[in-house]
Amino acid sequence: MLAEAYRLHEFDPGERFDIVPFTTDTWLLRHFVPNAGTRLATPEAVLACTGDTGPGPDIPRLAQGADLFSSEATYVHQVPTADAPYLLTARLAGQYAHQAGAARLMRTHLWPGTDPAVAREAAAESGSRLPDPRRGTVFSDAR
Repeated sequence: MLAEAYRLHEFDPGERFDIVPFTTDTWLLRHFVPNAGTRLATPEAVLACTGDTGPGPDIPRLAQGADLFSSEATYVHQVPTADAPYLLTARLAGQYAHQAGAARLMRTHLWPGTDPAVAREAAAESGSRLPDPRRGTVFSDAR
């Protein structure tokens, strides 16, 4: 039933390819299983997405100047030691967004029971006050 709805395109992280109208760049990011961060760009806007990931130097490059940066933020302030290489905090997502000059940050993968307002405050500890997309928000021209 879904076979007609998509076309599988296998790639190696680091490859660039087109998904019309987007140019797609990819990065290998750390997680328990293989994960590729993606950056979808048109001349009008950029969406950067980490997927599930741990900390790494490629995240700010992935998010550089993005109109919307969608970042893993499983925990608010601290990841348990055993999981620390493979998951992010809302605080670190905010730091990466600020460092990259992203216009908006959307924290994803919040642990069940996490208060989104607390995660938003932790992300803002980087010194930036990025606008926070809300449910139902439509981005027609993010610039």
